[in-house]
Amino acid sequence: MWTARPEKDLGAVLHLPRQYVRFHEQGGADDQPRMAIYDNDEVVQVRLTQWDKAPASPMGRAREQAETWAGYGKSKTLYTPTSFHGYEAVIADTTYETEGTVTRVMELMVLTDDSRMYELRVDMPKGTAHEKRGTAVFKGARERLEIDP
Repeated sequence: MWTARPEKDLGAVLHLPRQYVRFHEQGGADDQPRMAIYDNDEVVQVRLTQWDKAPASPMGRAREQAETWAGYGKSKTLYTPTSFHGYEAVIADTTYETEGTVTRVMELMVLTDDSRMYELRVDMPKGTAHEKRGTAVFKGARERLEIDP
């Protein structure tokens, strides 16, 4: 069962399986970006990030993130330009390895007409049953994400 998680400071409603708990937040009007992080088992983590002024285009932001993952070790990112509710968007799907652990990160970057940026991100272990669950959480959260509800 999916539950709506209003994120008023981020101007969004994130929908997640009910067992996910908001365990961390950071940022504010004077400390960009704003971020809310959800977890339920310390294995598959979901975060929603919002900037009042986009740091880059969606593809630019996706490439910046890919550079970050490359810094951890071996990595590969696939980019898919798309749209989200009429806004310019990119989906980035990254696999990176660090110290023998392989992680998959799925991200949606959305640029609104007023230059805000949203980033939905799900981190999960690659090659495990948790990867299937993490992929389902990403797809479900992406489909249900509300911006400016």
